[in-house]
Amino acid sequence: MRGTFRLLLVGGVVAAFLGVTGSAWAAKTVCSKGCPYTSIQPAINAASPGATITIGSGTYAENLVVDKPLTLEGYGMHTVVEPAISNPVCAPGSLCGGAASNIVLVEADNVTITKLSLEGDNPGLVSGVVRGGKDIDARNGIITNHEAGTFNNLTVSKVKIADVYLRGIYASSTGTFDFNHDTIENVQGEEASIAMFDWVGSGTMSDNKVTSANDAISANHSTGVQFLNNVIKKSGSGVHTDNNGDSGGVADLIKGNKISECNSNGYGIFVFVPYLSAKVEENKVRGCYIGLAAFGGAVAGQGPTFSANKVNGTSAVTTDPNGTYGAYVTTDQLGFAFGDVTATLTGNSLTHSGTGVLVTQTEPTPGQEAGGQATVTASGNSIHANGTGADGQTGTTVEAQNNWWGCKQGPNMGHCDTAVGTVDYTPWLTEKP
Repeated sequence: MRGTFRLLLVGGVVAAFLGVTGSAWAAKTVCSKGCPYTSIQPAINAASPGATITIGSGTYAENLVVDKPLTLEGYGMHTVVEPAISNPVCAPGSLCGGAASNIVLVEADNVTITKLSLEGDNPGLVSGVVRGGKDIDARNGIITNHEAGTFNNLTVSKVKIADVYLRGIYASSTGTFDFNHDTIENVQGEEASIAMFDWVGSGTMSDNKVTSANDAISANHSTGVQFLNNVIKKSGSGVHTDNNGDSGGVADLIKGNKISECNSNGYGIFVFVPYLSAKVEENKVRGCYIGLAAFGGAVAGQGPTFSANKVNGTSAVTTDPNGTYGAYVTTDQLGFAFGDVTATLTGNSLTHSGTGVLVTQTEPTPGQEAGGQATVTASGNSIHANGTGADGQTGTTVEAQNNWWGCKQGPNMGHCDTAVGTVDYTPWLTEKP
């Protein structure tokens, strides 16, 4: 049952209350009488810029458009918004020229969305698109309207989003954002589905939880994004940054994230064709086909630094007959092209994978351009309990002195991991760092 909805106007500040009954709510805003609403969009339309709309307990079937600076605040799991229309599979792009079923479309700066539950499966609608056991109606959860301009200062905090086809939360308009303490589940409509995503923007994604996403948390063409302390499970990839810095800005930071139980052939953390040297620090990756990875580069000398990460390949699911990889550095740009790649690994723990560190580069064939140069510097790492410790394939440069290989005798001896190919491992550490 839906309750009453009041819009209280005091000195130009708006507070709207949905579904509030009896003594359960004591209004902090003083008003002699209010204007009743039974849905959210009319309150948004009537609100003054800068207002806070407080949404009470209940379920609201609406496709919201926020076109002014506002705060939408609910009662957590008790305030549920689901789409009123179903159009999860459409084209072109994420907005489909305005035809996409978005639960919340943002068209303004300084919008805050907090303490809401956005459910992409409206039981009253039937799309026939079933993912994760749910009939998906929403194409996007929260998305900025990049077809209308650039929108800054989008904050999404303590929001749960579930059962969405393409994008859970998407800062798509090259603006700034802060996504924190959100929970996103079942965003796996297609290969391009992403739970939390930035396009050519800058901001922070911190303390979020993502489960069952094709692609959990990522950014493309970012100008400075911090991915901090997120927890990701049962997804195709954990955290990655692509083409960071090609539009200017600063290097991305991926720190303190926990990624586990990747999907088959899933990736933990990777950096794709950077223009700036991203930092990947203090993350924990367990049960992923590839723990850490660097795919190509765009600017000579620029490449990721992986430091103090813990990667454990135990229980990873893969179809690769060679097993899993703790760290993978390659000139291959995931099939798009190739490029010189530079990576530094310092103080990481890489264990229980088929290969602890694999470095490859595409070899040129007659009539083709060179495949790029792969250069890795690794020191102070603990590389042990792997099938192969480190493998530098033909043409690569792998400077891997002063690492721990599992025993004091050094690589290829006793119970130590092996070091093969171009890996220069002398001298090595005789005690675990």
